[in-house]
Amino acid sequence: MRPSNPLTPEQRFVRDKARAMSEKQFQAVVVASAGRHGWLVYHTYDSRRSAPGYPDLHLVHVNAGLSVFRELKTETGRLSPDQRTWLEAITATGGDAAVWRPMDWFTGHIGDFLAAPNRERHHL
Repeated sequence: MRPSNPLTPEQRFVRDKARAMSEKQFQAVVVASAGRHGWLVYHTYDSRRSAPGYPDLHLVHVNAGLSVFRELKTETGRLSPDQRTWLEAITATGGDAAVWRPMDWFTGHIGDFLAAPNRERHHL
C-alpha cells in the first residue's frame, strides 16, 4: 500500500540529511548561526561533574530581551528522564525551553528564530 501523501524528491533529500546529522554537527551549525545573529551561547563542554539533564544550550539575546534553553537531539534521539525534568521545570517557572532537532534546522525554523528573535517569541 502506497502512502496517500508521498514525499517529493526534495522532501526526501531534506529528511535524509536531517537523519544523517549527528548531534555534534547539529550543535555546531546552531551555535555558529546563533553567534552570527548576536546571541550569546553557553554550552557545558564536559558535563560529567554537572547536574544530569541540563539543556545543551543556553542562548541569550540582549537586544531582544530573550533567554532560551534548548536541548539538541538527533532525529531519533530521546530525552532522558533528567532532561525531561529540567525542560519541564524551566517552562513551569516561565522559562523558554524546548527540544530542537535537525529537521527544525533544515526546514528553516531554527534559522528564522535566531535571525529574528523579536518576531519569533515562541517555542519550536
